[in-house]
Amino acid sequence: MPEQIAGFTNADIVFTDGKTLTDVRVAVYPGWIRIQTDATNQLHPREQIDRIRSSR
Repeated sequence: MPEQIAGFTNADIVFTDGKTLTDVRVAVYPGWIRIQTDATNQLHPREQIDRIRSSR
């Protein structure tokens, strides 16, 4: 996997289909977003993500 571009420890994700995830850890890679919760670790193509919000 390519090198991580950015990361957020407390982020809200909005998918293009309207689904949301709150209070997740996010790692941004070229073309991919890794979303981690206490229970899951998922990779999503960047095209599926509408917004990432983080208070940093």
